[in-house]
Amino acid sequence: MPEPENTTHEFATVTDIEPLALLPGLRVRPVSGERITLAVFELDPGIGMPEHVHPNEQVGLVVRGEFTFTIGGETRLRNTGDMWAIPSGVPHTVERAGAAGCTVVECFSPPRDDWADKPRTQPSADQWPPR
Repeated sequence: MPEPENTTHEFATVTDIEPLALLPGLRVRPVSGERITLAVFELDPGIGMPEHVHPNEQVGLVVRGEFTFTIGGETRLRNTGDMWAIPSGVPHTVERAGAAGCTVVECFSPPRDDWADKPRTQPSADQWPPR
């Protein structure tokens, strides 16, 4: 059996990760491996994210609440249990989180190296996981 390329590992708890402060009202708690980033996004009620594009493929799941999402010009309401996949280079926008906000879990490949220099805030409990 071949040796693994990366022999380091990490255990993490969502509430112990220092959130990235990407935008006011939006917090993201990422954990990255050699080839992928897993991130928990917390969006306050009514928060959106401007259209953006990145080289990372992105796959996600709503675990709490709802939000309106536009991917490649198609807009859909995404509720708890809804999923999506965004190929590399496709523009996408979070139009607005629902009245209770929402929590989204997303994977990115390759890892989100562009987040390395983003400021972080103090770890804290958020809306998910339930306390």
